[in-house]
Amino acid sequence: MNYKVVIFDIDGTILPHGKTLSNATKDAIQRLKEKNMKVVIATGRAPYFSESIMEETGVDSMIFFNGSYVFHEGKELFKNTIEKQVLNKVHLLSHDNQHALTFLAGKSFKVTDLSHPFVKEAYMNDSWVPELAPPQFWMNQDIYQLFLHCDLEEELSYQTMIPELDFRRWSSGAKTCDVNLTNSNKAVGITKLLERIGIAPDDAVAFGDGLNDIEMLSLVGMGVAMGNARDEVKQAANMVTLSSEEDGVRYGLERLGLI
Repeated sequence: MNYKVVIFDIDGTILPHGKTLSNATKDAIQRLKEKNMKVVIATGRAPYFSESIMEETGVDSMIFFNGSYVFHEGKELFKNTIEKQVLNKVHLLSHDNQHALTFLAGKSFKVTDLSHPFVKEAYMNDSWVPELAPPQFWMNQDIYQLFLHCDLEEELSYQTMIPELDFRRWSSGAKTCDVNLTNSNKAVGITKLLERIGIAPDDAVAFGDGLNDIEMLSLVGMGVAMGNARDEVKQAANMVTLSSEEDGVRYGLERLGLI
């Protein structure tokens, strides 16, 4: 198959959790570019959480916030914000349940309770430092995504009461989940980008490891799950490569004959 674009998730895919980008992965991405292959990053991260990765890889076409914000060659292509009435539902329910929220806007993020243990856990391995959200922060900003900090069983009431939103755990056992619009995921953002550059999904390869990668891996012609991915992610893929710790991106690209 003559693939034309390769799409990478960040955390757990090109970037092992808690680690830095390996030379093998950086070299693999550079070799794709030298073959005039288009390279895209599709992440649950915000733009301001992704700057170092963009600099290290030189990739300028990005899908952020699990598909809600798309950049092509450094220019905004698509955005899909959460409506204020939906945000108000989450705000009220989280307040009643004493759960903390992180609001992710286009250029900054704020947290409702900096002292909450699940908030501290969520950011303990990151370089970015959360700040307290002013009372009207979510009203005055375009919000693309939320982090809900609560136990898994407590998440169920949100899913029932706010069907407009989708809740996905960061990982098994994590105390935080991504919160996005139900009709928004990485596949939606990727479709917008592929339409812009004139490439069919069947001509695309995607690498991912998380629950938020399932739609992406199912959309493209060759979905590659990392060795460290959960079983349901592997089931959505066409191929399973090595883990991110084992430079699975490079290994997978070699197996496909792309580098």
